[in-house]
Amino acid sequence: MPANSVIIGGGIAGLSAAWELHRAGRPFLLLEAAAQCGGAIASRPRDGFLPEAGPESFLAAKPAAAELCRELGLGDDLIPPLPNPAGAQVWLAGRYVPLPAGWRLLHPSQLPPLLDSPLFTPATRTAFADHWNDNTTPPADTESVADYLRRRWGREAGQEIADHVVGPLLAGVYGGDIEQLSAAAAAPHSATRGGGEPVREPNAPMFLTLRTGMSSLVEALLRQLPAAAIRTGQPVTAVEAFDGGYCVRLGSGESLTAAAVILAAPAFRAAEILPPLDPALAAELAAIPYASSLNLNCAFRTAPAVPAGHGFLAVGAAPLLACTFAHQKFAGRAPAGAALLRLFYSDATCAWPDARILAQARRDLAACCGITMAPDWCELQRCPRALPQYTLGHARRQAAIALALTRHPGLHLAGNAYHGVGLPDCIASGRAAARAPR
Repeated sequence: MPANSVIIGGGIAGLSAAWELHRAGRPFLLLEAAAQCGGAIASRPRDGFLPEAGPESFLAAKPAAAELCRELGLGDDLIPPLPNPAGAQVWLAGRYVPLPAGWRLLHPSQLPPLLDSPLFTPATRTAFADHWNDNTTPPADTESVADYLRRRWGREAGQEIADHVVGPLLAGVYGGDIEQLSAAAAAPHSATRGGGEPVREPNAPMFLTLRTGMSSLVEALLRQLPAAAIRTGQPVTAVEAFDGGYCVRLGSGESLTAAAVILAAPAFRAAEILPPLDPALAAELAAIPYASSLNLNCAFRTAPAVPAGHGFLAVGAAPLLACTFAHQKFAGRAPAGAALLRLFYSDATCAWPDARILAQARRDLAACCGITMAPDWCELQRCPRALPQYTLGHARRQAAIALALTRHPGLHLAGNAYHGVGLPDCIASGRAAARAPR
C-alpha cells in the first residue's frame, strides 16, 4: 500500500494540512485546480495601497492562525487594529449608532451599554433588563437564529435584535438568512448570554492581520513547503478505493495512489469527486448550501472626509451589507493622506454587470459616508459559492458525514463547510486532518 498522503485543494486548509505533514516529516502531494494556491486569500498591493480581495484579518481569540504565523516566522508581522474610540458602528435610519460594547454575535455580554443604546427601542431595552438573567434553553440544531432570538428576548424585542444587529453581523460571516441559519451551528459559542468569541485577555485585540497583507501567510507557506510537493493547475475528477488506500484521478488522465486523502476543497467540489467511492457521502456533502458574495475596494489618493471608526454594518441599505474603512482599521493600508474603503454586497449582486455595481457603490458612499468624489480606482471581487451555509440541520449533516468517513480509513475533510468558517477554523481543520490516523 502507498505511504503518502494526497491533499486535494490548495486553499489555507489544504496548505495548513501540508505544513502539518511537512513538520512531521511525512510525504505528501498537494493538488490545486487553480493556477495558484491561496484560495480566497488575496492581497493586491497597488500604488501604495494594500487592498484585500479576501479575508482582511482573523479572530485573535482562536489561536490557530496566530500560531501558524509564528511557526512560519511571521510573528513580528502580526498587527492589531488601529486605536479608534468609535470602533464598529451601525448605519441605521440615516445615522451612525455605535455597536454596544461587548456584543458577541448572537448576544450582548454587558447589560449597561444596552440600556441607552439608540439601536433599540425602549421596549427592547426593557426586554434586555427583564430577561437578562433568564436561564434560556440553548438552541437546538432545528432552531433558526431568528427563532432563537425571539424565544430568548420575546417576539418583538428578538425581531428587533435580529434586524438591527445579529442579522447584519451574520450576513458578514455567512451571507445567509438568519431565518434559515441554525443557531446552534452558526454561532456555537454565542448561544447563551455572555457567550461569543472564545475568552480573550483584557485589552487583547479582537482581530489580527499581517503587516504586509494576508497573502503573506500563503507566501510564507509556499516558501517553506517543498515546491515539488505542490502541483497547481491539477483538477481532480475522482477518488476511488485502491489496494487498501486510494486512487486519485486527475483531469489530465493521470492517476495517483495514496494511503490517505485530505479533501480540502469546498464541500460541493468534494461531492463531485467522491461518488465513485461513496455516493451517500457525496450526497451529504452536496446538501451543504453555499452563498456568494461580492466586495469592492475603492481607493482615494486624497482622502475624503470619512466617518470615525473602523467601518459600519448597514441596516436597511440593501444590497449593501457593510463597509470597512481599511485605512482607519489597519496600518499600512493606504498612503498618508489617502483613503481605502471596502464595501461588501449581498449574494444577488454577483450577477450584476460591473457598471451597475460601481454605480451602486457611488450611491452608497454618498448616502452613508457623504462621499461624492469619484474613487481614483476600484477593484471588484466576485466570490461565487464562497460561503457555506450552516442551515437548519447542519449538526445532523455533520454527524452523517462523520459516520460515513468511518467507512473510509485515511479519508479526511478540511475547510470551512464543517465546524467553523473563519481563517483560524480552516487552519485548525487542515492541521487536524493531517494529524488524524491513517
